[in-house]
This record gives sequence, C-alpha cells and structure tokens, in this order.
Amino acid sequence: MKMLQRAFVLILCALNLQNGQKCRLNTRKDFGEPLPVIVRNGKLLEPTDSFGNIELDYGDTLTLSCEGTGNINHPNEQRPLSVATISCEGGDIFKNDGWLSEPSRFFLFKCSVSPQYKSRRTERLCYDGNPIIEVGYVVDTHFYPLYESCFNEAALNVLYSKYTQKPYNALYQTKIDRPYFVADDQFGYIPVDTLFSPRGQKAAVAKLVGSAIDNYITQTQFLSRGHLAAKTDFVFAFGERATFHYVNCAPQWVGFNGGNWNTLEVDLRNHIHVAGYNTIIYTGTFGISHLQNAGGDKIDLYLFTDENNNPVVPVPLFFYKVVYEPQRRCGIAFVGINNPYVTTEEAHQMFFCEDLCRENRDFSWLSWHPDSSSEGYTFCCTIPDFRKTVPHLPTFDVDCVLT
Repeated sequence: MKMLQRAFVLILCALNLQNGQKCRLNTRKDFGEPLPVIVRNGKLLEPTDSFGNIELDYGDTLTLSCEGTGNINHPNEQRPLSVATISCEGGDIFKNDGWLSEPSRFFLFKCSVSPQYKSRRTERLCYDGNPIIEVGYVVDTHFYPLYESCFNEAALNVLYSKYTQKPYNALYQTKIDRPYFVADDQFGYIPVDTLFSPRGQKAAVAKLVGSAIDNYITQTQFLSRGHLAAKTDFVFAFGERATFHYVNCAPQWVGFNGGNWNTLEVDLRNHIHVAGYNTIIYTGTFGISHLQNAGGDKIDLYLFTDENNNPVVPVPLFFYKVVYEPQRRCGIAFVGINNPYVTTEEAHQMFFCEDLCRENRDFSWLSWHPDSSSEGYTFCCTIPDFRKTVPHLPTFDVDCVLT
C-alpha cells in the first residue's frame, strides 16, 4: 500500500513539475525565417528582459500570423493555416493539438512568404494639420502598429517617425533579408521607386543644377533611401522589415547614410542597452539641402515636380534623432547635416544650437566623426534649444539632458 502511495506522489510531483515548466526563447537563437508576425496578450511580441529573452509560463499562448501572403510553414502541420495559436510546453517546445501532429521547437514555425506590412492613415493629426500614418500588420482583422510617421502630404516628405527603443533592441534578430521599400499609395501617382533609382535621382538633380550634375552624383556620392527608424531599431524580423516603407524614408547622401548617421544608430542602440533606458525616439528631417548650379546659384533640391508645378520629395538639409526618457523626463537631440558639399565653415554656421556633444565626457560613448564632410557633419542640442529651430516636434516636458 505504501509503495502505491509513494508512486502516486511521484506521479503528482512529475505532473506539477511539467505544469511549472517555463518556455524561454532568445532573439538571436530561436526565431526562424521567414518569421511570422507574433502576438502575445493582445500586443506584438516583446522580449521580457534586456537581453532579448522571452519567458512564458507553461500554457501561455502566442498567436502566429502569415496572413495576407501565405500560410504558416511547419513540417508537423495537419492542414494549412495562415493564423494559428500555440501554447508553451516548456523550454522552446510549443503545441497546438488541433493543428500540429506533435509538439515542436519554436524555431520551426515559419511563413511560406514573409508577412506583408501595411500603412494606414489615421484620424490623428500632427504638426500643421498633417496626418499621422501608422505602419504595422493586420492579424485577424486587428491592426498592430510598430511605429508612426508625421507625413507632410503636400510636400511628400516625412517630418518624423516615432517609435520606442528599449535595452533589448541591441539584441535584434540577425540575418534578415532586406525587402524592397513600399509606398502603399501614400505618395499617390508619384513614381517614388523610380525617383530613388540611380537614373531617376540623377535626372531629377540634373534638371536643377544642369551641367554641374557630374560634380555631385558620382560613384561614391549619391542619394540613398535613408531610413528614419532604422531596420535594426526593431528586435524581430517582422519589425525590421516594416521599416522599409517610404513614410519612414527620405533622400539621404550615401556617405552620411553609411557614415555618422549609421554610427549614431549603432552607438545609441548600444548605449540605451547599457544604460537601461526605456525611450521614445523621434527621428526626422528638417530644411532643404542645396547645391550650386553651373552659374554658381544655390538651388534647393527636390526629386519631383507635381502636376501643379510644385516641387515635392525634398532632399532634407538635416536629419535628427530626438531621444526622450519619459520616466525621468530627460532628453537630447542629435543632428546631422545631409550635404557632403558644404565646407567645414559653412557647416558650423548651420549648427543652430550649442553643441553639447563636442569634447564632452558625458557623450564619450559616441564614436562619430563630427567634422567629416564625407560622413556628415554632426552636433547635438538640448531639446528646448532644438525646438527654437525645429517647430514640428510634439510637445512633452523635459527637465534634464539625457546623457
């Protein structure tokens, strides 16, 4: 009798151990490609710690979606589904008894084709009555935004993209193929893909500067599709891909794009990770870049003239990142000049605030080269100082400088 009681207790202990087993996934190890959109507790999935780990209790569920482009591709599936819910069995094992023939490692859940991100014009307005455009995914008729953009519909340029950046963003999913940029009809009839092509941009700038064009558009300097919210500012593949939208993009000289702008993105992501900040980022544009034509006149740069003969799709003079930590109400604005053809003297005259970063130990984590014409001249400001020149930043209280 005692032996039976002991066996029964052991069975109960084993069951309790199983029911207490957690699942643990890591952004660098456990997410396959093409990755489905993943929803947890009514929100897009986020890591649960600063190191890209996601912890779930036994029985916790995740919704996977490849909706709109294909089905979830899995070797154990019993029928094709575009959306499915799976539950934690422990470790990296998940199950769905009605869909899978047996439990599976999480890495095996993939899409047949990468999910397609969408943009939608909201009823909310930003600076000067412009619309806020959200970019994200539709899962079971519900739209899940990843970031939003304040979009100047008249000039067809993005004032800023707004998103969050947390310590875990430094541990983003790697080896993600770069998709093509999409416009989603936000630019109307404007052939935005063609405008950014090597031939299209050279033709557009040549209309403005004439025979001086070969001094500017060269094999080493040309205009690229400059991300505002960077691809690797998002932790999962579905977020990284969604950055390839023209409402998150502006014409950016390639030396700046791959130089100090990229350096800022990398340094900031790593600094936020080390410092443990939970931030809101506004990445945007301001002003219009210029070049001299053959006669020596300064000409503002646009990539297109619309049917009413209005210039649209401007080449910005400044790109900026405003970083705000709401908990302490601290912030900082980083700014770069998007023109490799200005002199150092001209660039310094364009610094519209006191540069806090230059030779400042508090910003020793920055590894950019602020006086490099090829990489882009750079400086940084307090947010109140920044607002004196750039009016379109939304209102929020700032009590201190974020270092």
